[in-house]
Amino acid sequence: MNWQPIIAGVDGSPESLRAASLAWQIARAAGARCVLVYAVPEVWAPGALEALVNSPDIVERLVSDVQHLVARELDADVPESVRQSLIARPGRPGVVLDAVAREFGAGLIVVGARHHGALARGLGGSTAHHLVRTAPAPVLVVDASSHVPRRVLVATDLGDAAGPTLATGSRYAKLFSAQLRAVHVVEPAKFPTVVPLSLDQGVFEERSRAEFERLMELEQPNVAPADRILRRGRADEEIAEAVAAWSADLLVVGTHGKGWIDRLLIGSTTERLLNRLPTSLLVVPISRPAARPAAQPAALRRQKGMVII
Repeated sequence: MNWQPIIAGVDGSPESLRAASLAWQIARAAGARCVLVYAVPEVWAPGALEALVNSPDIVERLVSDVQHLVARELDADVPESVRQSLIARPGRPGVVLDAVAREFGAGLIVVGARHHGALARGLGGSTAHHLVRTAPAPVLVVDASSHVPRRVLVATDLGDAAGPTLATGSRYAKLFSAQLRAVHVVEPAKFPTVVPLSLDQGVFEERSRAEFERLMELEQPNVAPADRILRRGRADEEIAEAVAAWSADLLVVGTHGKGWIDRLLIGSTTERLLNRLPTSLLVVPISRPAARPAAQPAALRRQKGMVII
C-alpha cells in the first residue's frame, strides 16, 4: 500500500519544529511526500488598522521569518527542497491544515503538542483538538521527543473501531521495525439506576477478555499473547499507565470524531488522552458503519412477497 502525503504544521515554535522533523522521518521511511504548512496569523485591529497589520508586506515578512527559522533549525533534519516548498496561508492553524490535507489527499497530519487549560479547551482547544474533531486523516500529536517510534501501543475497544486502529498501529510498527502491543481496558459496566439489572463484574470481564483475544486473533494474530494487555478501570488512566509501564513512544487510538458539544459536555477517552498526552499520540478517524435499514412491518413484507422469519 502506497503512503499518501504527510502534512506538518510549522509556526517556528520548538514544538512545531519537532513535529516537522518527525514528519520528514516518517515520509522518508514511507517514500511519501512531506509538505510543511504555515498558517499565517490574522491579527484583529480596530478600523483601518486591521488592513495595515494584515497587509501583504506584513504577511510576506511573517512568512519569510518562519522560512528562515525553519531553514536554520531544521537544516540537518529536513531537506532544502521540503523546506523551500513550505505552503503559507492566512487563517487559524487547524482550519488551514485541515484544508491543505484535503487538497493533497493527505494520509497523515503532524502537529506539535501544546498544553492548554480547561477554559481554552472548552472554547475550542488547540490545533490538535480541532484536527482530531474534523480532519479526514490520522493526526499525530508529537510530544517532547521527535525520534521515530520503537514501541507502538494500540489502545483498542471491542467495536468497529478496533480493526482500523490495530491496522494503523501495525503499519507504523512495521515501517520502523518497532515492537507492537495492544491494550484493552475493561471499564465498570454502567446502567441507569432505573434498570433492575445485576451484572457480575467477573463474568463481564471474562467475556471482555475472550472477545479481546478473538479480536486479536482475527486482526493481528502475530502479536504475542504477552503483548495483549487487559486492564481494569477508567480507560484514559489505565492507558496512560500502560504507556508508562512499557515506555511506549507512540500511542494509537481510534475516534469516531464526535461533535464539539459532545466533547465539551462529557469528553471522550481520546480527548482526555490528548489533554494529558502520556506520549506521542496518533488519532485515527473511524467512519461509523452505515445504519441498517429499519425493519419493515409484517403486513408490508407480505405485500412485497418477502419471507417472514
